[in-house]
Amino acid sequence: MVTSTSQAGPSGAHAGRAELKHAQILDSARTLFLEGGFDTTSVDAIARRAGVSKATLYGHFADKDALLLALVEDDCRRRREPLWRETDDIIELERELREIARRFLSMFLDDRGLAMHRLIMSCASRYPAVAQAFMRAGPDRCDAEVAAFLRAAQRQGLLDVGNARLAATQFLTLIQGRLPLTWALSMQAPSPTECRAQLDSGIRVFIAAYGRPKATRKTASPSASKTVVRRRR
Repeated sequence: MVTSTSQAGPSGAHAGRAELKHAQILDSARTLFLEGGFDTTSVDAIARRAGVSKATLYGHFADKDALLLALVEDDCRRRREPLWRETDDIIELERELREIARRFLSMFLDDRGLAMHRLIMSCASRYPAVAQAFMRAGPDRCDAEVAAFLRAAQRQGLLDVGNARLAATQFLTLIQGRLPLTWALSMQAPSPTECRAQLDSGIRVFIAAYGRPKATRKTASPSASKTVVRRRR
């Protein structure tokens, strides 16, 4: 673990400077890759913008490909708000699906998210490690978090999803629809009205497919009921 610069001693200060330079290089690469593309951006330009020597840059990253891979992983980490956190609370199905959908859409329906997505797609066929890193840190992780929510909802008798991972992928596909593709091709962000309509329709279709009729739903678990009682006091 990198030592904080506030820690006494030369080793702590050195580690702090190294961490700062690492971040400067990543930020510079991000700006240049998104502005001009990966292929047309040189290592010299990245080092110059970061205010470091090429030797320093290569001390942090083996080559430009490694820098791109680190950038994708860093961007996924920084932009990823968990879609759902495990809890024993009684689930309000439609409200929580709506919150998951809102968080998911907010991750890429902005200028930077779109630009990063274009960069990844332009490099994916030639740099499979970049595509794999993006899938692990992005779509795969989103699917896993939504699947965990769907299993929890199923335990409370709200859904009957069967394959939770597949159902999670279907849900995220329903709530994004063609919004990202349309924006990527038209360069025009979808309006709040369009986003809301897509989100509402996706949730409605998903619940129609997997929701249990209220008459057949199980009673929520005792631990969940206790949580709600404590909240209301």
